[in-house]
Amino acid sequence: MEPIGWPRLVERAFWRNFGLDLTAAAGVGVTLALVGSILPSVARKAGLDPIGLAALAATPFLANLLSGFAGRIGPQSHRQTGLVRAAGAGVLAVLLLSAAPPVLVLAALGFWLSLSISAPFQLRLWGAMYPSRLRGRVVGAVGTGRAAAAAVAALVAGVLADRLGGTTVIALGALIGVATAAAYAGLRVPPTAPPTRFSPRQAVRMLRERPVLQRIVIAQGFYGGGLIAAAPLYALVYIDRLGMTLTEVGIVGILAAGATTVSYYAWGAAADRFGPILLLRAGSLLGLASLVAVAFTPSVLVLWPATILAGAASAAIDLGINTTISDETDLRDRAGALAGWNTVTGARGLAAPFVAAGLVQLGVLDVTGALIACAGVAAVGVVLFARVQGAREGRLTTDTTVVSLAPAR
Repeated sequence: MEPIGWPRLVERAFWRNFGLDLTAAAGVGVTLALVGSILPSVARKAGLDPIGLAALAATPFLANLLSGFAGRIGPQSHRQTGLVRAAGAGVLAVLLLSAAPPVLVLAALGFWLSLSISAPFQLRLWGAMYPSRLRGRVVGAVGTGRAAAAAVAALVAGVLADRLGGTTVIALGALIGVATAAAYAGLRVPPTAPPTRFSPRQAVRMLRERPVLQRIVIAQGFYGGGLIAAAPLYALVYIDRLGMTLTEVGIVGILAAGATTVSYYAWGAAADRFGPILLLRAGSLLGLASLVAVAFTPSVLVLWPATILAGAASAAIDLGINTTISDETDLRDRAGALAGWNTVTGARGLAAPFVAAGLVQLGVLDVTGALIACAGVAAVGVVLFARVQGAREGRLTTDTTVVSLAPAR
């Protein structure tokens, strides 16, 4: 990262916040790896049918839908954000007591809800702590730390899950998430205007009032919808078609997290230089290619490269969305706009997993046919991303940093 050139006290506060931010992100990465990679395969081995897997896959999007209430019940300070994140990770510890399918789904919902309802204020925190000229690289570096932690967690969890049991490993990882969430308490956030309170309707209106965000949310509706519909079918590919063990499933998680780790900072630098729309266009193309490869994969030799593409695509889309929202909103409305985004995409994501899984369970399509149908929907989003006009496609011309020094006395 380039030299900042700030006075020593301000630069010291910047690096302190960055280190604590990175610590909290690492804890999120650990729990994300366990819930995203290990939990669906654990559920499948426990006998969960395609509709049950669809319900599990729908939990993050139900949480996104409920995050429209973040302006009323979500955290309003960095300390409250840490408490919410700790509670969400702690919910996973209930798996030590019971691994019944309803408990798996409810624990996953509690975890995802803690992330979704705190994400709007997290975006506001980044806007308050980091200057715009560095934001893409800083958030990219934080994402790199999160993905690196996820890669390590996937490796360790995949090996231990076959020995100790998948639910035990998930619960132990939850304790790491609780401990690292304490890092939020140490952040030093510059004084800003109080967060805007908003209802779900107001949050969606903040999104719709901005034409660029409205175009991008439509494109993401198709692209993300295709990938979300495909998600519950991946466990069928892993377990039923390829006969993978939980250790081998863990390797898939390692490859995805590793690709995200390697690419996150590069995507952040690209966003700072060329604008975030480049990330959305490139990421959606890579994600589509990965989905098509998984649909036809006869062995892990095809699955592994497809997973690497998916990891790079995930980093690009995640960073592209957050950077675009930051570019298109001021600090006061940023949390509301992200809550509006989550509400709209959550409504779509809540239904999408049941479509493809339902067609497979009813015998209308086999797994390959359903995945190809999902790829067709995602391809529409790729085209729409390519046609988005009006988004920033170059360097920011001003530095809207909120970091300031007290007047000299």
